[in-house]
Amino acid sequence: MKRKLFLSIALSLIVLVIALKYYTDYVTNSAVREYEKKYVAEFNDTHLTEAQSEYDLNPKFKERLIDKFDKNFYDSIVKVDTYDNVLIYSIIVSNKWNYSEASLNVFMALAGLDKKNSSTSLPEIDFLDEESRKMALHYLEKASDKEHPNAKYILGKYYLEGKYLAKNATLGNSLLQEAKKLSGGILE
Repeated sequence: MKRKLFLSIALSLIVLVIALKYYTDYVTNSAVREYEKKYVAEFNDTHLTEAQSEYDLNPKFKERLIDKFDKNFYDSIVKVDTYDNVLIYSIIVSNKWNYSEASLNVFMALAGLDKKNSSTSLPEIDFLDEESRKMALHYLEKASDKEHPNAKYILGKYYLEGKYLAKNATLGNSLLQEAKKLSGGILE
């Protein structure tokens, strides 16, 4: 009898602990979701908040990124989204408006298809097929030509190592020096 009582109390305690864990997880996740909503509304650019308030975002994107270029709107979108989700807009903005940040974002989106590249300053693009690799390098060079320091740094490293491009130490070192100068010495 005591054994049954003990087992029933133990089982009840286990169920209670599990229920409390699920409840605290639920409350925590709800609080995190609410905080994220508040954070985006309070701290993000007003352009993004304005865009998110629209039910149909496509006309807003078309108006601000294709018909005319709103740099702040584009930068706001990139800040809160992944490269993958803004790839198409980055391609359009890079091609139509020649914005260096968008060109670099195209390269990073393609490189980011391999998750190991998310934690490195020199992305590996071996996994891409030849055409996709050429496209990625095209956008990297385009960003570099428009004086983007990170693009110059990556391109300089590729030239120094002879990786994806013909080895050219002179050009590689020159690009690295330009990147260092443009970044105020941050990129070395």
